[in-house]
Amino acid sequence: MAKFLKYVLGLDGANRFDSFFSVGAPARDFQRYPAVDNRDDHLTDADFDSEAFRKRWGRAPSATEKGCMLSHLNMWRDFLASDADWALIAEDDAVISADADRVVQRIIERYPEVQLVNLSDGYSFHAGVMNPRMRYIRLSLLSPLVYGKYRMGKMYGPHRLECAGLYLLSRSGAEQLVKHFEHKAPGTVADDYPLYEAWGLDVRFVQPGLCGWEGSSVILETGKSHLKMVTETQKGKSPLDRLRIALAPKMRLVNAKNALDATIDEVKQRFSR
Repeated sequence: MAKFLKYVLGLDGANRFDSFFSVGAPARDFQRYPAVDNRDDHLTDADFDSEAFRKRWGRAPSATEKGCMLSHLNMWRDFLASDADWALIAEDDAVISADADRVVQRIIERYPEVQLVNLSDGYSFHAGVMNPRMRYIRLSLLSPLVYGKYRMGKMYGPHRLECAGLYLLSRSGAEQLVKHFEHKAPGTVADDYPLYEAWGLDVRFVQPGLCGWEGSSVILETGKSHLKMVTETQKGKSPLDRLRIALAPKMRLVNAKNALDATIDEVKQRFSR
């Protein structure tokens, strides 16, 4: 039977361990992992390659982006120092779905070759429900169901996969990630999945996501959660506005096109092999 480690990343006294564990069984067996606290921006270029970050993203990294990246790297190394086969990694503002364990077990049973699977949706109000108001990277229509309504596939189409709030990582995936930082400081964000895929990792994602979100964020400079900032701009001025925003017909069409684009991209890549 595959051996598991479960981590939840957070800053003691600053983030939301209590709310993470308040869901009960879904959060059971997660061990707290201390995040790198760089809110005072004390990390040097020897710790984090800011120039590499600028070249990749066209801007300077924030202090908390540096700390977040190093925190995930530390967890990958900790995982490799154990005898576990798989790690399930969460950030402490995630609210884990009761379906998470069953989805993860089904993925491991049916797709043991996977190396990194993003299980989170940074725009969702509730686990298992996609936000109709947001533009998403979408799964190809050829992506299979792994458990219930949850489907898993690779990254296709023009849009970027985001969020490192909950993901599954295999030992071979962690080995490949850590190898690339063995003799140099990291210089990107923790959820740079296109980069990891370019390094040869088998990166996939599940939709809908398997967690909701709680509390404010110490990653964002505002101190507000990303989701709260999104909703603050979408309240509407009248009941008709609010209904239109809730139904989001235009964005639903946009996301349907994104799914079609991903499907066409997958078909093209299959035939080009």
